[in-house]
Amino acid sequence: MKLARTAIAALTLASASGAIGGHPAPVLKARPLASGPQLPAGETTLADGETAYRPPAAVAGPLPLLVLLHGAGGYPPNFLQAMEPVADRLRVMLIAPHSRGTTWDLVQNMAMGEDPWSSGDARRVDQALAALFARAAVDPSRVVLLGFSDGASYALSLGVANPKLFTGVIALSPGMLAPPSRIDRAQRVFIAHGRSDHVLAFAATSAMATSLRDQGANLRFRPFDGDHQIDPASLAEALEWTLAPSAPARDLQH
Repeated sequence: MKLARTAIAALTLASASGAIGGHPAPVLKARPLASGPQLPAGETTLADGETAYRPPAAVAGPLPLLVLLHGAGGYPPNFLQAMEPVADRLRVMLIAPHSRGTTWDLVQNMAMGEDPWSSGDARRVDQALAALFARAAVDPSRVVLLGFSDGASYALSLGVANPKLFTGVIALSPGMLAPPSRIDRAQRVFIAHGRSDHVLAFAATSAMATSLRDQGANLRFRPFDGDHQIDPASLAEALEWTLAPSAPARDLQH
């Protein structure tokens, strides 16, 4: 699997069309409103079974939102619950959409040589966000897509293609990237990866970061000493930067 995903990463980076096999990334339609109702504190189950979370101590009014994408075989409620203390501290809402299969269609379908977006996971994310936006006021200037492992690959590929919705993208230990057709330089993109990752190759992610930076992305890339994991220091920096009301100067660190 590691070799397959490394090969996929190389294939996607070699594409200059901005689409994979003529299939561009979906454009999501859901848009947050800064005014509207408030979710009750704690967890709320939405129409399609996705779970959203509002911090108990959050003030009235629109809150920032973190959209959490699980890794392969992951259970979205576990990811959401693990992030709830972070949400309480930062006073942000959470939502954890789930893939149709054991992993996100982009990763699964590319490995099989099929249309990477054909299984409808992007539509599921769009529908989950639309359901949340209908029930909660969300700050449109702070909607961040965050994923780990395969979820990071999906967050990076779908998020960079939808800068009008996602003001920030956090990819923690991704394995591949569907190349974007264009870069919005106002969007903040954060990538972290362990130098000793035995699941998804560090070198492939470093190449992704270089490719995005060369295209003009407002990018921070943070290598760390560790394996296939969420690095607490990288996560803290990513959240501080992407949830900031305005973006700092572009960071060119390798």
